[in-house]
Amino acid sequence: MTLSKQAASLAVLHVADVLQPLIILPYAGRVLGPLSFGRYAYALAIGQLATVVVAYGFHWTAQRRVASLRYEPAAIASLVAQVMATKSVLFVAVCLVGLVLAGDVLALSRPTFLCAMLSAVGSIIFPAWLFVGLERAWQAAVAVVVARVLALVCFVAMVASPDQVALAVAIQSAVPIVSGVICLPFILPIGFGGFRSVTLSTIGMQLRNGWRGCLFIAVETALVTLPVALVQHFEGYIAAGQYSVAEKFLVAARVYFKLLMDTFIPRVSYYAHVDPAAGVRLIRRSLFTVAAGTAMSIGMFFVAPYIILILFGDEFSGATPFVRAMAIIPLLMNINTFTSNIFMFCYGYENEWSALNASGLLVFLVAAYFLSFVMAEQAVVYAMVAKEVIVLVVSAGFFLIGGAAVLRTAACDAGRVRGYPPPSQSAPLEHEADRFRS
Repeated sequence: MTLSKQAASLAVLHVADVLQPLIILPYAGRVLGPLSFGRYAYALAIGQLATVVVAYGFHWTAQRRVASLRYEPAAIASLVAQVMATKSVLFVAVCLVGLVLAGDVLALSRPTFLCAMLSAVGSIIFPAWLFVGLERAWQAAVAVVVARVLALVCFVAMVASPDQVALAVAIQSAVPIVSGVICLPFILPIGFGGFRSVTLSTIGMQLRNGWRGCLFIAVETALVTLPVALVQHFEGYIAAGQYSVAEKFLVAARVYFKLLMDTFIPRVSYYAHVDPAAGVRLIRRSLFTVAAGTAMSIGMFFVAPYIILILFGDEFSGATPFVRAMAIIPLLMNINTFTSNIFMFCYGYENEWSALNASGLLVFLVAAYFLSFVMAEQAVVYAMVAKEVIVLVVSAGFFLIGGAAVLRTAACDAGRVRGYPPPSQSAPLEHEADRFRS
């Protein structure tokens, strides 16, 4: 599959994941009422948190690994089995903890909690990382679109009163399960013989291999959730509401960066394994996408304030300073996507990449604290900018120096046989299904 087709498939997948919940939102609000709708939203949030724990970062590490193993069906089958087994162990642990906490610490009943946990079950049987890593994202996109449409129809047809909160949670949380069932014909050619390789030691190995991806997700989650709380702490609920409105533009930009990562990481991971110089050249060529990040930054500075006034009214004019202060962030994140999340992650700088992500969170917290004495309202935004600048400076250094070293090594080894087929002679990626069947 070409990168453009991979990107188009991923775009369909992400749009379906964002659009379907938005379509359901007004209907759920009217049918369930304020109180039951709050319980519904709370249960889904708990389910998503559990899913993040069960996923553990395998979307990063397992996706990269399977990209380098795309011509080794037996190794892929073992990897799929080991990841599914590891996720199952994590699911059991999270489920037991949740059942103990439900009703007391967690403000939802045990049946509703179990309904919310369906999304975590789905993350086990729907290996989106596998399809993305093999650059067969269209198969995952088809499954997600069908599952989202079915969930929308079932929600409207079956949820009709505030007493059906558990049913509403179950329908929406079951989307990954339905996606996994639909994808079963695509997974069968890989085979289930890999489960013979599953042992306690392989599960421990997967946990060790995946901790860096888990750390990245934890840091990203903290950077998304902490700012609102910090703005409220520094300036109160009104400022927090203004910031929350401005942040929605940054949330939309993050979907684009996730699309970039899911598009390029599998191909770059493969090249890093068989032809490192080709991967570095691909990253360099891909930097043209910075034009999109620049356009987002310009739009946030000049256009977003007018959109806020039109959609929310003059009472939210206080969001304008926030959105203009964070306007530079999309451009910085666009560059960091390639230099940090793609190059450093794929080219053997995992420990440095993990340390950089953790340091970025620390920079954000320290900068937010000290800037709060100078500019209370916008301290959090400028702390976010400081974090992105630090990541940019460090990761750009790794890319410039490490990338140049890769190219020099490739030039010296130009005539050496590597033991892998060069990309120009390898089989087209769209024929991989036939390789699994043979």
